[in-house]
Amino acid sequence: MKRLSILLLLLLIMEDAAFGAEIIIPHIKVKPGETIDLPVIMDIADNLAGVKLVINYDKELLNFKEGNTTKHTRSLMLVINDKQPGRLIVVMAGARGISGKDMPLLTLTFVVKKDLPGARSTRLEILENQLMSEQLKEIKAVINIKPIDIAP
Repeated sequence: MKRLSILLLLLLIMEDAAFGAEIIIPHIKVKPGETIDLPVIMDIADNLAGVKLVINYDKELLNFKEGNTTKHTRSLMLVINDKQPGRLIVVMAGARGISGKDMPLLTLTFVVKKDLPGARSTRLEILENQLMSEQLKEIKAVINIKPIDIAP
């Protein structure tokens, strides 16, 4: 019984390590009025076939313009619901999964508002993430979001 418990524990640890991923939004420096293309990067993807992200951003500092797939994710359908300013619901899906390392999933384009007094810092916030493999298994991910620094 003790061996079985240890074996099950090891299998769970290995499964988390094998299917764990990190979603990264890198640090960027901008000026008021500039347009920024912000990549949403996945450190490692193994047969990724579905993505759902709920993202908040500061609507007082940023205006969302558009989102696009990358050369890695062109085979996935992309839908972005941006009806509520300050919140994006991003859904990507495909019949076949994609694999890669340090892979930009999509690019989000924002315009920094003009006439901002002083330096500011903001960051996107991923409130919800759901990643699915081609085999319809959930892929767990940690979130690593760096700031957007706005210099006057």
